[in-house]
Amino acid sequence: MELIKCTMDNLSVLAKLNRELYEDEKNDNIPEVGILQERLKCAMEQGSVAFLFLEHKEVAGYALVRTQTSPYYLSHFFICKNVRRKHLGTIAFNQLMKELKTDSIDLDVFCWNQRGQAFWKSLGFKERCIIMRKSN
Repeated sequence: MELIKCTMDNLSVLAKLNRELYEDEKNDNIPEVGILQERLKCAMEQGSVAFLFLEHKEVAGYALVRTQTSPYYLSHFFICKNVRRKHLGTIAFNQLMKELKTDSIDLDVFCWNQRGQAFWKSLGFKERCIIMRKSN
């Protein structure tokens, strides 16, 4: 697994992966790729850092980390469906933490994402809060 720190030149790839993440999470509002690209650009301009995960020189996923907070905040973490169930998520996460030189990071997981919750708990994460929404 190779970890590549992204530049603005990687925005189109990141936006496509971000769209896959939205679809995978069954998000109730999935923006178009162009909107996602603009959001990623803004996040990176404001100090967030993006990384691509490569396996055998092929894109296997990505992460976006907000480094302006303490602890850092893992905004996005995605492993492509075609390479899942090979422990690449664990490998990628461990390499990311090593690259960031931190042992503490926050993240959110949707309540309906049972697989995601199990994955993060297997890496030592614990629940800290429940965010609720009322909508009509």
